[in-house]
Amino acid sequence: MRYLSLNVEAESPLVIRADHAAGGAGSAGYISGTALLGSLAAVYRSYYPEDAQAFGRLFLSGEAQYPDLYPANFNSQSMQNANTSPVYPLPKTAQSCKRFAGFPYLADEKREEERHGVRDSLLDWAVFEIGKQATANKNNLSINIETLLHPLEGNKECPVCKNSMDHFTGFYRRSSAGRMARAEASTRLLTRTGINRETGTVQEGILYNRRVFDEHTRFWGMLKMPEDLAASLTDFINEVGQSGLVRIGTGRTRGSGKAHLNLDPQVVEQESFETRLQKFDYLLREQAVKAYDKTIKPYLSQFYFALTLHSPAILRDEMLRYRGSIDARALCGLLRMPEDSAGSFELIYQAASARRVMGWNEMWGTPRTNEYAIDTGSVFLFAFKGEDKQVDPLKQALLRLEEEGIGQRRAEGFGRVCICDPFHREVEL
Repeated sequence: MRYLSLNVEAESPLVIRADHAAGGAGSAGYISGTALLGSLAAVYRSYYPEDAQAFGRLFLSGEAQYPDLYPANFNSQSMQNANTSPVYPLPKTAQSCKRFAGFPYLADEKREEERHGVRDSLLDWAVFEIGKQATANKNNLSINIETLLHPLEGNKECPVCKNSMDHFTGFYRRSSAGRMARAEASTRLLTRTGINRETGTVQEGILYNRRVFDEHTRFWGMLKMPEDLAASLTDFINEVGQSGLVRIGTGRTRGSGKAHLNLDPQVVEQESFETRLQKFDYLLREQAVKAYDKTIKPYLSQFYFALTLHSPAILRDEMLRYRGSIDARALCGLLRMPEDSAGSFELIYQAASARRVMGWNEMWGTPRTNEYAIDTGSVFLFAFKGEDKQVDPLKQALLRLEEEGIGQRRAEGFGRVCICDPFHREVEL
């Protein structure tokens, strides 16, 4: 599998609709993989109308996975120029000071208002749930209510100003030194008038607004594809990327959606998959011992890991119903394990929500079927209670899961998952 960094810069206002409601349309905060795939497919079909076989492999077979493109505009010049550094969505467990929210300023950032930092609350909830279960199972372990709630109460207020902590959303980039910054996408409202289809003039009574991304807004995403497809797609994007022919989103007949594209080889992460899993598991155990002392050790499971969605995931059960969560049984299906092994897994904690997915089929000119997905940033923490010899095969299955993704429409950017996201180790503000 080949990984490529795709950088996109808007050359005209970019309109990305989030729905197709009759009374108006909400705007999405990023460019969906569906919109990107459709735009590239339309240009490729115009450039190479006779090359049906290559078109099928690139855009119809699902071999190439086109990503959601997240905003990549930063106040820090060093972050702005890091074109190959990933931009990820913040997990739903991220939190910051309600009054002075944001990552600490970097050296080359212009300081405006005060910021008190960002932390992750997943391990707080994990430790609380572990302590609660150890007490509720009528074991010899007895934890008083104040000690049990301390992991949650201890980070309820900002340690700097004593204001409440609140959820922190958006997209962020991490530097090679480990510092982080949130992307700041610039948007504005465009006012439009409706057109009478019969006369071609302004229709009285139809005036609407569209929220658009400003010109020169940057976006980042990671393409995944087989080695033999990478060369042909790279050549195609290099040919049309700066031509101005690629149009993304809606309002293209009114001058919106013009974008420039650029591909770079993806930078390999310094931290290996195995190290990432070990650090997360070790830190969770360390936090549990810190909260409840060493008496909690016999009640800890064999191995802990977290699934964090870096894009929406469309999952269905055996009855073809949409899933709003990932439980132990669903996890076994994703890992390609037998259903009777579900007893080895336990969902300790989840922070998740569902959303409706809408879209437009560029090639057919028709709306797509509405679907429901588990939203970006959703987090699922699992405990593995099997034998020690089963941990290594589990890690291999988790690695495959991260590389391949989960659920339906993965070619359009859905189902990207990170196992034990390093952001969850940011337990300090």
